[in-house]
Amino acid sequence: MPLRVQRDGPLPIAEQIAEQLMTLLRSGRLRAGQRLPPVRVLAGFLRVNRNTVGKVYAALERGGYLLTTPGRGTYVSASLPRRGEDTLAPLIDRLLDEAAAHGVGEAELHALVVGRAAQRARGDRPRVGFVECNTSDLVYFSRQLAARLRVPLVPVLLSDLPRAASTLDLVATTMFHVEEVRRLLPRHEVVGLMAMPELSTLEVVAQLPSAAKVALVCATEEGVRSKERSIYAVGIHRPKLMTATLQQEGKLSDVLRRADVVLASPKVLERISGRIPPKAKAIAFASVLNEGAVGLLEGRIRAWRPSPHTRRAETSRRGARRVGQPA
Repeated sequence: MPLRVQRDGPLPIAEQIAEQLMTLLRSGRLRAGQRLPPVRVLAGFLRVNRNTVGKVYAALERGGYLLTTPGRGTYVSASLPRRGEDTLAPLIDRLLDEAAAHGVGEAELHALVVGRAAQRARGDRPRVGFVECNTSDLVYFSRQLAARLRVPLVPVLLSDLPRAASTLDLVATTMFHVEEVRRLLPRHEVVGLMAMPELSTLEVVAQLPSAAKVALVCATEEGVRSKERSIYAVGIHRPKLMTATLQQEGKLSDVLRRADVVLASPKVLERISGRIPPKAKAIAFASVLNEGAVGLLEGRIRAWRPSPHTRRAETSRRGARRVGQPA
């Protein structure tokens, strides 16, 4: 469950958490009957006070979105409140308030909304590329991102980026590669996305016996560092955590031989399934793109406007396609 808080943001932390949870609920990414992380785990993951998370859960339960059962935990309600005017009214009020604060009257705001709707209907959208350094992560994260965005997404390997640059308007990548991508594409806007492990997996890891020898296996060193940070961020301290990547053949064989538990992404587990000893328990340790960062990318897409050069290039491409079509 990808959540993030901005401590210096304009909204209180509790409101940030509540809004992100509501987005996940309304989009269906939190499904009916799905169990939410305990207050302690989510508070540790976000590094906020437990009371803050507890109040958010309580407010969503009062609104009919969550159901808490003593001894079992907090779950998404079987039937969520219907969306409609009551749901949109606060959003419209906030838009009106923001417009007024910037000196935009209701008539002008109406014209802006109508114009923006027309632009969306025309399909005036940027070409967005997602960049990763290996095929496994590229396919995995591209699928996540494509399911969220309303524009075509172009997956690009980092090694192919210079050749693909001219076909892209906006570029997204994980935070591990954002500086490198910006150096390669100094004229493009590059949005960094944080990839974070699923909280449900962290909860399972937290409940493992303290003496268990845990092997963390990732495709890359960046993946190892990311998942290690997430494990420690929620207060899980494992002196017997062993790590290896797919490229470290000798080290990988050693940690798998010694492991009681193997943590790896679903794709990596497929690669090493035949090498995991029968005594070891395999746990899929999937990562998700941070909700706040994806929202930032969505905002950049909405704000994007084609430059005259972009329009001329697109017109030229369309003309070339028409000329090449058979009569």
